[in-house]
Amino acid sequence: MATLASSPPTSPTWPKRRPRAWALRCERYCCAAASCFPLFFVYGLTTWAVYVEASIGFKESRSDWLGIPSTILGVFFYCMLNACYTVAVFTDPGSPLSTRRGNGRGQYSALPVAETPEFTSYTVSSTGGSRYCKKCMCPKPDRAHHCSTCKRCVLKMDHHCPWLATCVGLHNYKAFILFLVYTCLFCWVDFATASIWVWTEILNDTRYMDTYLPVNVVLLAILGGIIGLVLTGFTAWHISLAVRGVTTIECLEKTRYVSPLRKALERQHFDQGTNGHSTGQNEESLTHRLQGYGNQIIDAHANAIPGVTRAEEGEERLSPAPYGPGQGPTLASATNNNLTPAQQALTRSYAEIERQREHERYQQYLNDEDSEKMPNAFDLGWRRNLLHLFGERPLFWALPICNTTGDGWRWEPSQRFLESRDRLRMDREQAVSEEQQYYRDLYQRNMDNSRSWVGSASPPSIELEPQSRTTRYPRAPTNQRFNANPSPGVTTTKTRG
Repeated sequence: MATLASSPPTSPTWPKRRPRAWALRCERYCCAAASCFPLFFVYGLTTWAVYVEASIGFKESRSDWLGIPSTILGVFFYCMLNACYTVAVFTDPGSPLSTRRGNGRGQYSALPVAETPEFTSYTVSSTGGSRYCKKCMCPKPDRAHHCSTCKRCVLKMDHHCPWLATCVGLHNYKAFILFLVYTCLFCWVDFATASIWVWTEILNDTRYMDTYLPVNVVLLAILGGIIGLVLTGFTAWHISLAVRGVTTIECLEKTRYVSPLRKALERQHFDQGTNGHSTGQNEESLTHRLQGYGNQIIDAHANAIPGVTRAEEGEERLSPAPYGPGQGPTLASATNNNLTPAQQALTRSYAEIERQREHERYQQYLNDEDSEKMPNAFDLGWRRNLLHLFGERPLFWALPICNTTGDGWRWEPSQRFLESRDRLRMDREQAVSEEQQYYRDLYQRNMDNSRSWVGSASPPSIELEPQSRTTRYPRAPTNQRFNANPSPGVTTTKTRG
Protein backbone atom coordinates (compact mmCIF):
# COMPACT_ATOMS: atom_id res chain seq x y z
CA MET A 1 0.00 0.00 0.00
CA ALA A 2 2.85 2.34 0.81
CA THR A 3 4.44 1.56 -2.50
CA LEU A 4 1.26 2.31 -4.33
CA ALA A 5 0.75 5.54 -2.42
CA SER A 6 4.29 6.76 -3.01
CA SER A 7 4.26 6.16 -6.74
CA PRO A 8 3.49 9.34 -8.68
CA PRO A 9 0.47 9.32 -10.97
CA THR A 10 1.27 8.56 -14.54
CA SER A 11 0.43 11.26 -17.07
CA PRO A 12 -1.72 10.27 -20.04
CA THR A 13 0.21 9.50 -23.18
CA TRP A 14 -0.74 11.71 -26.10
CA PRO A 15 -0.41 10.47 -29.66
CA LYS A 16 2.70 11.66 -31.39
CA ARG A 17 2.25 14.12 -34.24
CA ARG A 18 5.57 13.44 -35.94
CA PRO A 19 4.50 10.25 -37.78
CA ARG A 20 1.40 12.02 -39.03
CA ALA A 21 3.46 14.97 -40.27
CA TRP A 22 5.83 12.60 -42.06
CA ALA A 23 2.89 10.79 -43.61
CA LEU A 24 1.43 14.04 -44.91
CA ARG A 25 4.80 15.05 -46.27
CA CYS A 26 5.24 11.71 -48.02
CA GLU A 27 1.77 12.00 -49.48
CA ARG A 28 2.60 15.45 -50.78
CA TYR A 29 5.80 14.21 -52.41
CA CYS A 30 4.01 11.25 -53.98
CA CYS A 31 1.34 13.51 -55.44
CA ALA A 32 4.00 15.84 -56.83
CA ALA A 33 5.83 12.89 -58.40
CA ALA A 34 2.58 11.56 -59.87
CA SER A 35 1.83 14.95 -61.40
CA CYS A 36 5.24 14.90 -63.10
CA PHE A 37 4.65 11.49 -64.67
CA PRO A 38 2.63 12.83 -67.66
CA LEU A 39 5.43 15.26 -68.46
CA PHE A 40 8.10 12.52 -68.55
CA PHE A 41 5.78 10.29 -70.55
CA VAL A 42 5.08 12.90 -73.24
CA TYR A 43 8.70 14.02 -73.50
CA GLY A 44 9.98 10.43 -73.56
CA LEU A 45 7.45 9.11 -76.08
CA THR A 46 7.95 11.98 -78.52
CA THR A 47 11.74 11.73 -78.21
CA TRP A 48 11.65 8.01 -78.99
CA ALA A 49 9.34 8.65 -81.95
CA VAL A 50 11.55 11.33 -83.47
CA TYR A 51 14.63 9.12 -82.98
CA VAL A 52 13.05 6.23 -84.90
CA GLU A 53 11.68 8.56 -87.56
CA ALA A 54 15.07 10.22 -88.06
CA SER A 55 16.80 6.82 -88.20
CA ILE A 56 14.52 5.81 -91.06
CA GLY A 57 15.43 8.98 -92.91
CA PHE A 58 19.14 8.28 -92.72
CA LYS A 59 18.76 4.77 -94.15
CA GLU A 60 18.94 4.06 -97.84
CA SER A 61 15.50 3.72 -99.33
CA ARG A 62 13.86 3.31 -102.70
CA SER A 63 11.17 5.89 -101.91
CA ASP A 64 11.55 9.57 -102.73
CA TRP A 65 9.53 10.54 -99.64
CA LEU A 66 11.89 8.88 -97.19
CA GLY A 67 15.14 10.64 -96.42
CA ILE A 68 15.96 14.25 -95.63
CA PRO A 69 12.44 15.69 -96.31
CA SER A 70 10.72 13.33 -93.88
CA THR A 71 13.43 13.78 -91.27
CA ILE A 72 13.30 17.58 -91.39
CA LEU A 73 9.51 17.58 -91.22
CA GLY A 74 9.47 15.16 -88.29
CA VAL A 75 12.10 17.09 -86.31
CA PHE A 76 10.26 20.39 -86.95
CA PHE A 77 6.94 19.06 -85.66
CA TYR A 78 8.73 17.46 -82.71
CA CYS A 79 10.30 20.76 -81.67
CA MET A 80 7.05 22.70 -82.12
CA LEU A 81 4.85 20.27 -80.19
CA ASN A 82 7.29 20.10 -77.27
CA ALA A 83 7.61 23.88 -77.20
CA CYS A 84 3.82 24.27 -77.16
CA TYR A 85 3.51 21.56 -74.54
CA THR A 86 6.07 23.26 -72.31
CA VAL A 87 4.34 26.62 -72.61
CA ALA A 88 0.93 25.09 -71.91
CA VAL A 89 2.19 23.27 -68.81
CA PHE A 90 4.23 26.03 -67.20
CA THR A 91 2.02 29.02 -68.07
CA ASP A 92 -0.44 30.15 -65.44
CA PRO A 93 -3.94 29.89 -66.96
CA GLY A 94 -5.09 32.87 -64.91
CA SER A 95 -7.09 33.20 -61.72
CA PRO A 96 -9.35 35.87 -60.18
CA LEU A 97 -7.01 35.86 -57.18
CA SER A 98 -3.94 36.74 -59.25
CA THR A 99 -5.04 40.38 -59.61
CA ARG A 100 -5.14 40.79 -55.83
CA ARG A 101 -1.85 39.13 -54.98
CA GLY A 102 1.10 41.10 -53.78
CA ASN A 103 4.71 40.73 -54.73
CA GLY A 104 5.69 38.53 -51.79
CA ARG A 105 6.84 41.43 -49.61
CA GLY A 106 6.39 39.99 -46.14
CA GLN A 107 3.02 39.49 -44.57
CA TYR A 108 1.50 42.45 -46.38
CA SER A 109 1.48 40.52 -49.66
CA ALA A 110 -1.89 39.01 -48.76
CA LEU A 111 -3.54 42.42 -48.50
CA PRO A 112 -5.33 43.76 -51.59
CA VAL A 113 -3.33 46.38 -53.45
CA ALA A 114 -6.10 47.30 -55.86
CA GLU A 115 -9.85 47.18 -56.00
CA THR A 116 -11.61 44.23 -57.51
CA PRO A 117 -12.11 44.96 -61.22
CA GLU A 118 -15.59 46.13 -62.10
CA PHE A 119 -17.31 43.88 -64.60
CA THR A 120 -20.76 43.22 -65.96
CA SER A 121 -21.85 39.66 -65.37
CA TYR A 122 -24.14 37.95 -67.87
CA THR A 123 -24.29 34.60 -66.07
CA VAL A 124 -25.60 33.63 -62.64
CA SER A 125 -25.19 30.72 -60.27
CA SER A 126 -27.56 27.79 -59.96
CA THR A 127 -29.61 29.73 -57.40
CA GLY A 128 -29.96 32.76 -59.65
CA GLY A 129 -27.59 34.96 -57.64
CA SER A 130 -24.18 36.43 -58.35
CA ARG A 131 -21.39 33.94 -58.95
CA TYR A 132 -19.13 33.77 -55.90
CA CYS A 133 -16.61 31.13 -54.90
CA LYS A 134 -16.89 30.22 -51.22
CA LYS A 135 -13.60 28.28 -51.31
CA CYS A 136 -11.47 31.03 -52.82
CA MET A 137 -13.57 33.78 -51.17
CA CYS A 138 -13.68 35.86 -54.33
CA PRO A 139 -16.24 36.78 -57.00
CA LYS A 140 -16.20 34.64 -60.10
CA PRO A 141 -16.46 36.48 -63.41
CA ASP A 142 -18.18 34.99 -66.41
CA ARG A 143 -16.66 31.76 -67.75
CA ALA A 144 -14.55 31.27 -64.59
CA HIS A 145 -14.86 28.05 -62.58
CA HIS A 146 -13.28 26.47 -59.52
CA CYS A 147 -10.97 23.50 -60.10
CA SER A 148 -11.03 20.93 -57.30
CA THR A 149 -7.66 19.52 -58.40
CA CYS A 150 -5.79 22.83 -58.59
CA LYS A 151 -7.84 24.16 -55.61
CA ARG A 152 -8.43 27.59 -57.11
CA CYS A 153 -10.62 29.42 -59.59
CA VAL A 154 -9.46 29.64 -63.20
CA LEU A 155 -10.34 32.39 -65.67
CA LYS A 156 -12.16 31.09 -68.75
CA MET A 157 -11.62 27.54 -67.59
CA ASP A 158 -11.88 24.98 -70.38
CA HIS A 159 -11.04 21.79 -68.46
CA HIS A 160 -8.39 20.23 -66.26
CA CYS A 161 -6.05 18.25 -68.48
CA PRO A 162 -4.31 15.29 -66.76
CA TRP A 163 -1.66 15.13 -69.50
CA LEU A 164 -0.70 18.72 -68.73
CA ALA A 165 -1.14 18.28 -64.95
CA THR A 166 -2.77 21.70 -64.87
CA CYS A 167 -5.89 23.53 -65.96
CA VAL A 168 -6.45 24.84 -69.47
CA GLY A 169 -7.64 28.41 -69.15
CA LEU A 170 -7.40 31.87 -70.60
CA HIS A 171 -3.64 32.24 -71.01
CA ASN A 172 -2.60 28.70 -72.01
CA TYR A 173 -5.53 27.63 -74.21
CA LYS A 174 -3.77 28.81 -77.38
CA ALA A 175 -0.66 26.77 -76.54
CA PHE A 176 -2.89 23.77 -75.82
CA ILE A 177 -4.60 24.04 -79.22
CA LEU A 178 -1.25 24.37 -81.01
CA PHE A 179 0.08 21.38 -79.07
CA LEU A 180 -2.83 19.26 -80.30
CA VAL A 181 -2.39 20.41 -83.89
CA TYR A 182 1.37 19.79 -83.99
CA THR A 183 0.98 16.43 -82.22
CA CYS A 184 -1.53 15.27 -84.82
CA LEU A 185 0.74 16.33 -87.66
CA PHE A 186 3.73 14.66 -85.99
CA CYS A 187 1.81 11.40 -85.52
CA TRP A 188 0.67 11.29 -89.14
CA VAL A 189 4.18 12.05 -90.41
CA ASP A 190 5.59 9.23 -88.27
CA PHE A 191 2.82 6.88 -89.39
CA ALA A 192 3.42 7.68 -93.05
CA THR A 193 7.20 7.37 -92.76
CA ALA A 194 7.13 4.07 -90.87
CA SER A 195 4.39 2.54 -93.04
CA ILE A 196 6.10 3.42 -96.31
CA TRP A 197 9.43 2.07 -95.09
CA VAL A 198 7.85 -1.19 -93.89
CA TRP A 199 5.98 -1.64 -97.17
CA THR A 200 8.92 -0.91 -99.46
CA GLU A 201 11.83 -2.39 -97.52
CA ILE A 202 10.76 -5.29 -95.34
CA LEU A 203 8.44 -6.91 -97.87
CA ASN A 204 10.97 -6.63 -100.68
CA ASP A 205 14.20 -7.25 -98.74
CA THR A 206 14.38 -9.75 -95.88
CA ARG A 207 17.79 -8.72 -94.55
CA TYR A 208 16.18 -6.27 -92.05
CA MET A 209 14.14 -8.99 -90.37
CA ASP A 210 17.01 -9.95 -88.05
CA THR A 211 17.72 -6.44 -86.73
CA TYR A 212 16.05 -4.38 -84.01
CA LEU A 213 15.15 -1.48 -86.30
CA PRO A 214 12.06 -3.07 -87.88
CA VAL A 215 10.55 -3.67 -84.42
CA ASN A 216 10.75 0.03 -83.57
CA VAL A 217 9.48 0.98 -87.01
CA VAL A 218 6.46 -1.32 -86.81
CA LEU A 219 5.70 -0.09 -83.30
CA LEU A 220 6.00 3.52 -84.48
CA ALA A 221 3.59 2.86 -87.33
CA ILE A 222 1.03 1.30 -84.98
CA LEU A 223 1.29 3.96 -82.26
CA GLY A 224 1.41 6.81 -84.76
CA GLY A 225 -1.73 5.61 -86.50
CA ILE A 226 -3.73 4.99 -83.31
CA ILE A 227 -2.70 8.16 -81.48
CA GLY A 228 -3.06 10.24 -84.62
CA LEU A 229 -6.56 8.92 -85.27
CA VAL A 230 -7.73 9.62 -81.71
CA LEU A 231 -6.09 13.02 -81.42
CA THR A 232 -7.38 14.15 -84.81
CA GLY A 233 -10.99 13.83 -83.66
CA PHE A 234 -10.19 15.48 -80.33
CA THR A 235 -8.36 18.34 -82.07
CA ALA A 236 -11.16 18.87 -84.57
CA TRP A 237 -13.66 19.10 -81.71
CA HIS A 238 -11.57 21.69 -79.86
CA ILE A 239 -11.10 23.72 -83.03
CA SER A 240 -14.87 23.73 -83.53
CA LEU A 241 -15.29 24.97 -79.95
CA ALA A 242 -12.76 27.73 -80.56
CA VAL A 243 -14.54 28.77 -83.76
CA ARG A 244 -17.88 28.96 -81.93
CA GLY A 245 -16.37 30.74 -78.92
CA VAL A 246 -17.39 28.00 -76.47
CA THR A 247 -15.36 26.26 -73.79
CA THR A 248 -15.60 22.58 -72.92
CA ILE A 249 -17.49 23.30 -69.68
CA GLU A 250 -19.96 25.58 -71.47
CA CYS A 251 -20.52 22.92 -74.12
CA LEU A 252 -21.15 20.07 -71.68
CA GLU A 253 -22.98 21.98 -68.94
CA LYS A 254 -25.94 24.33 -68.97
CA THR A 255 -25.10 28.01 -68.73
CA ARG A 256 -27.54 30.11 -66.69
CA TYR A 257 -27.82 33.68 -67.87
CA VAL A 258 -29.19 36.64 -65.95
CA SER A 259 -32.94 36.89 -66.27
CA PRO A 260 -33.84 39.61 -68.80
CA LEU A 261 -36.48 40.91 -66.38
CA ARG A 262 -34.47 40.67 -63.17
CA LYS A 263 -33.29 44.27 -62.73
CA ALA A 264 -36.51 45.76 -64.04
CA LEU A 265 -38.59 43.70 -61.63
CA GLU A 266 -36.42 44.61 -58.64
CA ARG A 267 -36.73 48.30 -59.42
CA GLN A 268 -40.45 47.94 -60.03
CA HIS A 269 -40.92 46.07 -56.75
CA PHE A 270 -39.16 48.82 -54.82
CA ASP A 271 -41.16 51.62 -56.42
CA GLN A 272 -44.51 49.96 -55.97
CA GLY A 273 -43.61 48.88 -52.46
CA THR A 274 -43.08 52.52 -51.50
CA ASN A 275 -46.29 53.44 -53.25
CA GLY A 276 -48.00 50.79 -51.16
CA HIS A 277 -46.87 52.63 -48.01
CA SER A 278 -48.37 55.90 -49.15
CA THR A 279 -51.52 54.19 -50.32
CA GLY A 280 -51.96 52.47 -46.98
CA GLN A 281 -51.49 55.76 -45.16
CA ASN A 282 -53.78 57.87 -47.32
CA GLU A 283 -56.67 55.54 -48.11
CA GLU A 284 -59.02 54.74 -45.26
CA SER A 285 -60.65 51.79 -46.91
CA LEU A 286 -62.13 48.82 -45.14
CA THR A 287 -59.39 46.43 -46.23
CA HIS A 288 -56.58 48.64 -44.92
CA ARG A 289 -58.29 49.14 -41.59
CA LEU A 290 -58.87 45.43 -41.17
CA GLN A 291 -55.24 44.79 -42.06
CA GLY A 292 -54.17 47.28 -39.40
CA TYR A 293 -56.30 45.59 -36.75
CA GLY A 294 -54.86 42.21 -37.68
CA ASN A 295 -51.29 43.52 -37.49
CA GLN A 296 -51.94 44.92 -34.01
CA ILE A 297 -53.20 41.55 -32.81
CA ILE A 298 -50.20 39.76 -34.32
CA ASP A 299 -47.78 42.24 -32.72
CA ALA A 300 -49.43 41.71 -29.34
CA HIS A 301 -49.01 37.94 -29.61
CA ALA A 302 -45.42 38.27 -30.84
CA ASN A 303 -44.39 40.44 -27.88
CA ALA A 304 -46.28 38.40 -25.28
CA ILE A 305 -43.25 36.23 -24.37
CA PRO A 306 -42.16 37.07 -20.78
CA GLY A 307 -38.78 38.79 -20.65
CA VAL A 308 -38.24 38.71 -24.41
CA THR A 309 -39.18 41.39 -26.88
CA ARG A 310 -38.91 41.29 -30.62
CA ALA A 311 -36.56 44.28 -30.61
CA GLU A 312 -34.06 42.31 -28.50
CA GLU A 313 -33.97 39.62 -31.17
CA GLY A 314 -32.82 42.13 -33.76
CA GLU A 315 -36.07 42.52 -35.63
CA GLU A 316 -36.78 45.99 -36.89
CA ARG A 317 -40.29 45.70 -38.21
CA LEU A 318 -42.98 43.34 -36.99
CA SER A 319 -45.46 43.52 -39.79
CA PRO A 320 -45.19 44.45 -43.44
CA ALA A 321 -46.93 47.39 -44.95
CA PRO A 322 -50.35 46.68 -46.42
CA TYR A 323 -50.39 45.96 -50.11
CA GLY A 324 -51.78 48.54 -52.43
CA PRO A 325 -54.25 47.87 -55.18
CA GLY A 326 -53.03 45.34 -57.67
CA GLN A 327 -50.14 44.05 -55.62
CA GLY A 328 -50.23 40.30 -55.97
CA PRO A 329 -47.66 37.69 -55.06
CA THR A 330 -45.18 39.18 -57.51
CA LEU A 331 -44.99 42.43 -55.57
CA ALA A 332 -45.56 41.00 -52.13
CA SER A 333 -42.25 39.17 -52.22
CA ALA A 334 -40.37 42.46 -52.56
CA THR A 335 -42.25 44.00 -49.63
CA ASN A 336 -41.21 41.19 -47.27
CA ASN A 337 -37.61 40.84 -48.43
CA ASN A 338 -36.31 42.57 -45.29
CA LEU A 339 -38.28 40.30 -42.93
CA THR A 340 -36.89 37.21 -41.28
CA PRO A 341 -38.65 33.86 -41.76
CA ALA A 342 -39.97 34.13 -38.19
CA GLN A 343 -41.48 37.53 -38.92
CA GLN A 344 -43.01 36.28 -42.14
CA ALA A 345 -44.53 33.34 -40.27
CA LEU A 346 -46.08 35.75 -37.76
CA THR A 347 -47.33 38.33 -40.21
CA ARG A 348 -48.42 36.05 -43.04
CA SER A 349 -50.48 32.93 -43.27
CA TYR A 350 -49.17 29.56 -44.38
CA ALA A 351 -51.15 29.79 -47.61
CA GLU A 352 -49.54 33.13 -48.47
CA ILE A 353 -46.03 31.82 -47.82
CA GLU A 354 -46.68 28.72 -49.93
CA ARG A 355 -48.12 30.90 -52.66
CA GLN A 356 -44.98 33.02 -52.68
CA ARG A 357 -42.72 29.95 -52.77
CA GLU A 358 -44.70 28.50 -55.63
CA HIS A 359 -44.43 31.80 -57.45
CA GLU A 360 -40.65 31.90 -56.91
CA ARG A 361 -40.30 28.33 -58.19
CA TYR A 362 -42.32 29.25 -61.25
CA GLN A 363 -40.14 32.31 -61.87
CA GLN A 364 -37.03 30.12 -61.59
CA TYR A 365 -38.55 27.72 -64.10
CA LEU A 366 -39.18 30.61 -66.49
CA ASN A 367 -35.60 31.83 -66.04
CA ASP A 368 -34.23 28.36 -66.86
CA GLU A 369 -36.37 28.22 -69.98
CA ASP A 370 -35.16 31.66 -71.04
CA SER A 371 -31.53 30.58 -70.55
CA GLU A 372 -32.07 27.59 -72.82
CA LYS A 373 -33.62 29.79 -75.50
CA MET A 374 -30.78 32.31 -75.47
CA PRO A 375 -27.82 31.82 -77.82
CA ASN A 376 -24.23 31.80 -76.65
CA ALA A 377 -23.53 35.21 -75.14
CA PHE A 378 -19.82 35.13 -76.05
CA ASP A 379 -19.99 33.98 -79.68
CA LEU A 380 -18.81 37.01 -81.67
CA GLY A 381 -18.42 35.16 -84.97
CA TRP A 382 -15.71 32.77 -86.09
CA ARG A 383 -13.34 35.54 -87.18
CA ARG A 384 -13.43 37.50 -83.92
CA ASN A 385 -13.37 34.31 -81.86
CA LEU A 386 -10.15 33.16 -83.51
CA LEU A 387 -8.65 36.64 -83.24
CA HIS A 388 -9.40 36.62 -79.53
CA LEU A 389 -7.69 33.25 -79.14
CA PHE A 390 -4.64 33.59 -81.41
CA GLY A 391 -4.12 37.34 -81.17
CA GLU A 392 -4.42 40.14 -83.67
CA ARG A 393 -0.98 39.65 -85.28
CA PRO A 394 -0.96 36.79 -87.84
CA LEU A 395 2.81 36.42 -87.47
CA PHE A 396 2.38 34.89 -84.00
CA TRP A 397 -0.57 32.60 -84.75
CA ALA A 398 1.56 29.46 -85.22
CA LEU A 399 3.95 30.23 -82.35
CA PRO A 400 3.33 29.31 -78.68
CA ILE A 401 3.14 32.93 -77.57
CA CYS A 402 0.45 33.88 -75.06
CA ASN A 403 -1.12 36.85 -76.85
CA THR A 404 -4.78 36.06 -76.17
CA THR A 405 -6.80 39.26 -75.86
CA GLY A 406 -8.89 40.15 -72.81
CA ASP A 407 -8.33 39.99 -69.06
CA GLY A 408 -10.91 37.32 -68.22
CA TRP A 409 -13.14 39.73 -66.27
CA ARG A 410 -14.92 41.72 -68.97
CA TRP A 411 -16.58 39.95 -71.88
CA GLU A 412 -18.28 41.56 -74.82
CA PRO A 413 -21.71 40.02 -75.46
CA SER A 414 -22.79 39.08 -78.95
CA GLN A 415 -25.42 41.04 -80.82
CA ARG A 416 -27.62 37.96 -81.19
CA PHE A 417 -27.61 37.48 -77.44
CA LEU A 418 -28.62 41.10 -76.78
CA GLU A 419 -31.43 40.94 -79.31
CA SER A 420 -32.70 37.66 -77.90
CA ARG A 421 -32.56 39.04 -74.36
CA ASP A 422 -34.54 42.15 -75.35
CA ARG A 423 -37.14 40.03 -77.08
CA LEU A 424 -37.54 37.77 -74.05
CA ARG A 425 -37.64 40.79 -71.76
CA MET A 426 -40.56 42.25 -73.71
CA ASP A 427 -42.43 38.95 -73.54
CA ARG A 428 -41.85 38.65 -69.81
CA GLU A 429 -42.89 42.25 -69.18
CA GLN A 430 -46.11 41.66 -71.06
CA ALA A 431 -46.81 38.55 -69.00
CA VAL A 432 -46.09 40.42 -65.76
CA SER A 433 -48.35 43.31 -66.76
CA GLU A 434 -51.16 40.88 -67.52
CA GLU A 435 -50.65 39.22 -64.15
CA GLN A 436 -50.72 42.56 -62.35
CA GLN A 437 -53.86 43.58 -64.21
CA TYR A 438 -55.49 40.35 -63.10
CA TYR A 439 -54.71 41.11 -59.45
CA ARG A 440 -55.95 44.68 -59.84
CA ASP A 441 -59.26 43.40 -61.16
CA LEU A 442 -59.43 40.84 -58.38
CA TYR A 443 -58.70 43.52 -55.79
CA GLN A 444 -61.36 45.81 -57.23
CA ARG A 445 -63.94 43.03 -57.20
CA ASN A 446 -63.16 42.25 -53.57
CA MET A 447 -63.48 45.93 -52.67
CA ASP A 448 -66.85 46.18 -54.40
CA ASN A 449 -68.09 43.06 -52.67
CA SER A 450 -66.94 44.33 -49.26
CA ARG A 451 -68.64 47.72 -49.75
CA SER A 452 -71.88 46.13 -50.84
CA TRP A 453 -71.75 43.73 -47.89
CA VAL A 454 -70.94 46.28 -45.16
CA GLY A 455 -72.46 49.46 -46.50
CA SER A 456 -70.37 51.61 -44.14
CA ALA A 457 -66.73 52.47 -43.47
CA SER A 458 -66.62 50.92 -39.97
CA PRO A 459 -65.29 47.36 -39.65
CA PRO A 460 -68.13 44.84 -39.35
CA SER A 461 -66.52 42.67 -36.69
CA ILE A 462 -65.56 45.52 -34.35
CA GLU A 463 -68.34 46.94 -32.13
CA LEU A 464 -67.84 49.26 -29.19
CA GLU A 465 -69.36 49.16 -25.70
CA PRO A 466 -71.73 51.93 -24.47
CA GLN A 467 -70.16 55.27 -23.62
CA SER A 468 -71.00 54.93 -19.91
CA ARG A 469 -68.18 52.42 -19.38
CA THR A 470 -64.71 53.74 -18.81
CA THR A 471 -63.02 50.74 -20.43
CA ARG A 472 -64.22 49.45 -23.76
CA TYR A 473 -64.15 45.77 -24.69
CA PRO A 474 -65.16 44.17 -27.96
CA ARG A 475 -68.43 42.32 -27.73
CA ALA A 476 -68.00 38.57 -27.53
CA PRO A 477 -69.29 36.64 -30.54
CA THR A 478 -72.62 34.93 -29.94
CA ASN A 479 -74.26 31.99 -31.57
CA GLN A 480 -77.09 33.08 -33.84
CA ARG A 481 -78.93 29.80 -33.38
CA PHE A 482 -79.31 30.39 -29.64
CA ASN A 483 -80.19 34.09 -30.12
CA ALA A 484 -82.99 33.24 -32.50
CA ASN A 485 -84.74 30.98 -29.98
CA PRO A 486 -83.82 32.23 -26.50
CA SER A 487 -84.91 30.13 -23.58
CA PRO A 488 -87.64 31.77 -21.46
CA GLY A 489 -86.70 32.89 -18.03
CA VAL A 490 -83.00 32.99 -18.76
CA THR A 491 -81.22 36.30 -18.42
CA THR A 492 -77.80 37.05 -19.84
CA THR A 493 -75.31 38.89 -17.69
CA LYS A 494 -72.06 40.44 -18.85
CA THR A 495 -68.99 40.18 -16.68
CA ARG A 496 -65.53 41.56 -17.03
CA GLY A 497 -62.83 39.11 -18.11
